[in-house]
This record gives sequence, C-alpha cells and structure tokens, in this order.
Amino acid sequence: MALTSAACVPISHILIRTHLADTLGMDAAGYWEAMWRLSAAYLMLVTTTLSLYYLPKLSELKDPKEIKAEILQGYKIILPVAAACGLVIYLLRDFIIGVLFTSDFIPMRDLFAWQMVGDTLKIGSWLLGYVLIAKSEFKFVMFTEVVFAVLFYFFINYFIAKIGLEGSAVAHALNYFLHMITMFLYLSAKRII
Repeated sequence: MALTSAACVPISHILIRTHLADTLGMDAAGYWEAMWRLSAAYLMLVTTTLSLYYLPKLSELKDPKEIKAEILQGYKIILPVAAACGLVIYLLRDFIIGVLFTSDFIPMRDLFAWQMVGDTLKIGSWLLGYVLIAKSEFKFVMFTEVVFAVLFYFFINYFIAKIGLEGSAVAHALNYFLHMITMFLYLSAKRII
C-alpha cells in the first residue's frame, strides 16, 4: 500500500508539473509546486494526529455504530480545525508568500482559496480512508490511490484549459470531493459504518 502511494503521488506530480510548464510556462509550474508544498507542510500536522490517535482507535473498534461515532467525532473536531487552519492560511496568504517566497510568487495567491477547500476535503476524505486502512481494506485503498491520481491529472488538464492556473486548485478540490464520496459509499456498501 505504501509503495502504491509512493509511486502514484510523485508520478502524477511530475506529469502535472510537466503539463503546467508546457501549457502555462515554468513560472506557473513553480507556483503550483510552491502551493502544493505549503499544503503538505500544514497537512502534516493533521496526518500525524490521524496516525497517532485516530488509526489505532479505529483499529480496536469492531461495532459499526462505534466506528460511525468515532468518524462523526473526527468530523466534529478534526475537520473544523483543518478548515479553520485553511481559512487562516487563506487570510494570511499575502503575508505567507512574503515570508516564505519572493514577490515573484504573488500570482500563486489565486490558488489559495480552492487549494484550502481541497485540503479540507482531503482531510474529510482521510477520516474515511483511515477506516479502510484500520479494517484492512488495502486493495480498495490501493485501487483508489491509482484511480484518483489519474483523475487528478485529467482534472488538471481540463480545468487548466478552461480557467488557467487556478484550475489546478479547482481540480484538487474536485478530486478530493469525489474521493470522499467514494470512501463513504464503499464504507456504507461494505457495512463498515
């Protein structure tokens, strides 16, 4: 499972950066990469929490009602915190760009809104995805990893053609919205929740 993720993410990102560079130029690819790294940095705090508390807790639960209650607890606590962090990052985007980057990166400010929406949806999706990991649904997790990496690349192509660089962040949000729905439907169909 880790190998699937280790292969899918870098390969899809290489393809995306190449596509951005070819269609919008190297600067646009740099803005996208900077935005992606910023998201990864603050989301690391959430993934650490999920790995240290949430996953072990889910692993010990057997009753679907208890699992559902734990998921709802995660949505009540973790998701609002993630959304609040995203909002703060969005509101401080000019300051963040000024501190972490140079003034050349000002165009990346247009990515923040949709990127933060996508990151919040990503956390919502992970809250369900960790249930699948806890219940050893590895094949489905690997399958979705591959499918959504491919979908992300195609969404990037589509939205960049339609609305430019901001389309990369819209693609991120749509991809994780669909990922979250897929996780929920699978968990419901398997009667895990």
